[in-house]
Amino acid sequence: MQIEWRGKPAPDISAETGVSVWAEGTSNETDLKGGFLGAAAALGRDLASKGAAPAHIERLTIAVPDTEAFMAALTDMDLLYREALAGNSGLVALIESDGAIRLQAQAVIPPASDEIVFAGYTRSDLNRQYSPRATVPEAPDIMARWRREGTANQAKRSAVLNYGADDARAIDIFLPSSGGEDRPPLHVYIHGGYWQALDKRDNGQFGAGLVEAGIAVAVLNYPLCPPATVGGIVTDCRDALACLYQEADKYGYDRDWITISGHSAGGHLVGMLAATDWTSVHTDLPRDLIKGTVAISGLFEVEPLVHTGLNKALRLTLEQAREISPIRYPVVSPGPIIAAVGGAESDEFRRQSRDYVDHLLGQGVQATYLELPGLNHFTAVEAMADRESVLYTKTVELASRAESGSQVA
Repeated sequence: MQIEWRGKPAPDISAETGVSVWAEGTSNETDLKGGFLGAAAALGRDLASKGAAPAHIERLTIAVPDTEAFMAALTDMDLLYREALAGNSGLVALIESDGAIRLQAQAVIPPASDEIVFAGYTRSDLNRQYSPRATVPEAPDIMARWRREGTANQAKRSAVLNYGADDARAIDIFLPSSGGEDRPPLHVYIHGGYWQALDKRDNGQFGAGLVEAGIAVAVLNYPLCPPATVGGIVTDCRDALACLYQEADKYGYDRDWITISGHSAGGHLVGMLAATDWTSVHTDLPRDLIKGTVAISGLFEVEPLVHTGLNKALRLTLEQAREISPIRYPVVSPGPIIAAVGGAESDEFRRQSRDYVDHLLGQGVQATYLELPGLNHFTAVEAMADRESVLYTKTVELASRAESGSQVA
């Protein structure tokens, strides 16, 4: 979140096309972080009541009692806003309020169109297909729970490894307690959030069961869009995996058995990592650095997102979207690869995983389509932490040196 104006509200704009609406969210909570999150959530609800979405925001004015305190906590404020509204803020102004925390946004709703833009879908259709928050009313509560549980779990981490110059390029490492293998295998988890939201501290709990099973777990961060680009995030994740391989001796895990998983945008990223020839990243890396992959609710064909409101933040052309689509690349990882998706997810999310598995099988890669009955886009990833779920069982089998692919098929 970049503050464009200090001490004055964001200026109005004239909508050349579409309809301009104003929306507001207010919180009287005295805690800065809690109040800001509450106001952001209220803003989202007001936008929805007026037929707008966060991606339609063009101008945002944030009013808080203490602007200096807000600026001092800007990184956390940005993450909370992204949690509530996926980072769609438009240009931002910061002003002082008389006590309450208020967010006022001007949004421009584009004109409706019946034009078919992708696979028989209109833009409106695709926005519905790729908007899990809109179809899961409890999504804000779920993500708030992730933040609480993830923050508590982060206290158990063994180390923090930086693979770049800032905290956005950092990895939380969780090592199993002594008494198991001297050099446990490593499983890497990559969070989702449409490349625009969430943080490693919200997601470490999903690997807690793997640590209990004797597997080392790395939960990595990456810079968020905007200002990052999806292609840049792919490069960052490659750098993170290379760093984990190179630093194995320091932390004591087995560099020769690294597996990965990711949710939603993280599923896209692990798809790109599985298609990476690691010798092209660094000469000391093995070509098949990754020994197995679990993609949960992944996005393997990015092109349809270009036609949605998400692309305001992603800023992808059709050509760029195709260049970062895992379904367009041969897989270098020998597998096995599992593509899991919730049975209650949209047709497009389920289609993406089915098509990806078909793409892999066509290359002779051992791949499994795993549909999780009754689970939505958010509860699907929680199955990874459920010791009774089939997703947890298969992930543990894959991560703990399951030499034969038949064990996870």
